[in-house]
Amino acid sequence: MTPAITLSILILITIYFLMRKRQQEQRFNKSVGMTVNYRFQDRPGQYSGDRNVKSGVFVFKAERNDDKLKNIVIRKVKPLNSALGVNLEQILVIPFEQKDTPNSDVSVRFKVVKRGARIEDLKGGRISISGVMNFEQSRAEPFTTTLPITDLYQNVKL
Repeated sequence: MTPAITLSILILITIYFLMRKRQQEQRFNKSVGMTVNYRFQDRPGQYSGDRNVKSGVFVFKAERNDDKLKNIVIRKVKPLNSALGVNLEQILVIPFEQKDTPNSDVSVRFKVVKRGARIEDLKGGRISISGVMNFEQSRAEPFTTTLPITDLYQNVKL
């Protein structure tokens, strides 16, 4: 009888954490619209100085859907491609302080950590991010979500 109780408890705990993750994703998606673009370095060693390392940047483009959202703090960025690595030495803050600018962009560097990996196109890949959303006159709400990499980042000059 004891193994059945233990198994039941493990199943309930698993269900609880899966439901909690889904609720956090829904809360994030309701408050923020976010896309992820990427760009590889223009020439080897551009960011690191090591000509053997291929690297680039992920650009997070965020648009708030909730006017009470002050900022988003991203504490963890993890590409779901094992050949890529992100060393987030600082937190990323996406500010929405000004009412007239609902959009904001931040970027984080990545590098190809597997030698010999042939990665040319990241479109369709996924990135897991976690952190907190800070709202006016309320406490921070944690989130964890997985975002698709939508397209290659292009500089737009106006």
